[in-house]
Amino acid sequence: FSYDKTKDAGQSDDLYMGIITFQNVLISGRDAVISGYQGNCNVFARHSYVNLSNNIPLVTAWEIMDATIEDNPMWMTYIPEGDTTSFGGSVGNDRNGNDALLIPNPRSDNAGFDSAILLCGYASDNYFHFITEVLPSLVVMRNRIKDILKQQQTGAKDVVVVPNLQNEFVEGFLRLLLPEAFDDEGKLSPKIVRWGPWKNSGGGSGATYSSSTHPIAYTKRLATVMWDQPKVAPSPLNGPAHCLTPKPLIQAMRRVVLKSVDSPPTSDMSKRIIYCSRSSSSTRRLAEEEELLSRLRAIASKEGAELIVFEKQAASDATAPSPLAAVINAIQLFQSATVVVGVHGASLANIAFSRIGTTIVELGHGIPQAGHYLHLAQSLELKYVGIRLRPNSRSFGATEVSLPEGGVDKIANAVMEGLKRAERMDGGDEL
Repeated sequence: FSYDKTKDAGQSDDLYMGIITFQNVLISGRDAVISGYQGNCNVFARHSYVNLSNNIPLVTAWEIMDATIEDNPMWMTYIPEGDTTSFGGSVGNDRNGNDALLIPNPRSDNAGFDSAILLCGYASDNYFHFITEVLPSLVVMRNRIKDILKQQQTGAKDVVVVPNLQNEFVEGFLRLLLPEAFDDEGKLSPKIVRWGPWKNSGGGSGATYSSSTHPIAYTKRLATVMWDQPKVAPSPLNGPAHCLTPKPLIQAMRRVVLKSVDSPPTSDMSKRIIYCSRSSSSTRRLAEEEELLSRLRAIASKEGAELIVFEKQAASDATAPSPLAAVINAIQLFQSATVVVGVHGASLANIAFSRIGTTIVELGHGIPQAGHYLHLAQSLELKYVGIRLRPNSRSFGATEVSLPEGGVDKIANAVMEGLKRAERMDGGDEL
């Protein structure tokens, strides 16, 4: 492979950021792991947290490399997660009579792509990873992507691989940052390849490359953005870091997104408290939410502020806005925030669009692997306040989380200080 340092996002003195180009590789799995073909057995994953056995084809035994059925090249592997549609395959038997997955050779019958720009990676269908990893990659390679979308010839198989549109925020941000990806009727360009599981028929045609959670494709040439991960979580957490995109890339993404919003809100002096609720989520629902909301309402009333409860709206809701409108609404809402409060979760990724100096109050786990929003806040010059939740053995996977004694008071104090600090900034005291 080869690489070029990106000029679009600036550089850090100690972290590499750039565009890496590969030749003759496979993309496979939900996390779009890159691997060499046949004899070139190298594997390239964006994060060390990727489960390789669920993302790349693995043979059941060393002596079984290829099998031929009716003269069609097939690969024989174990069945990841019991998904018998993995890699476009079907269940068969290995030489020992054990169940195995028979996979069509990705290079057979002129399959695959001539060139691909890869925007997918680790957990790209998660909103946090989409905002902090997919969007910076899109911003860095946006001109290259636009060049592909302008191509008129149908013979060349040059594509852009994006997370599937089962999550409407993917479509919303594509419409915002790459309107060229849609035709006049709103249909997705066939040069956009939707990667991974697909559950609805919206968003236009495009190309859904396998509805399986384990897709696979071969490409002669692949370009993707790569960066070094900080080894240590931001202070005061310290310890091993987890999925932290370098500051210059985060800042570049924010600039481009805000510039792409047609009608950004005017600079008003209104005070807004945004509470990110997880009441309808399957994990990390806050036990004291009603008590906390009662305190926040009282603070808002006393301080002349507006309290907004932000919660993801189901796409099936008849009143739900279009994907593009939903994205713009979220960007403008968080851009207008004075204080943002919430339990560690994807909605907090919207602080990427908040104004410099906005106070962020995260109710979190206080461990290095949960430093995502502390890092995001520090990268964008936001005021971060961390409130520790009660220890829970299930951590991120807990159905319900709770505050320690006095936790609601600590949050209320942080919100009050955030409102007062905004007043001082508006008055020039902290400029």
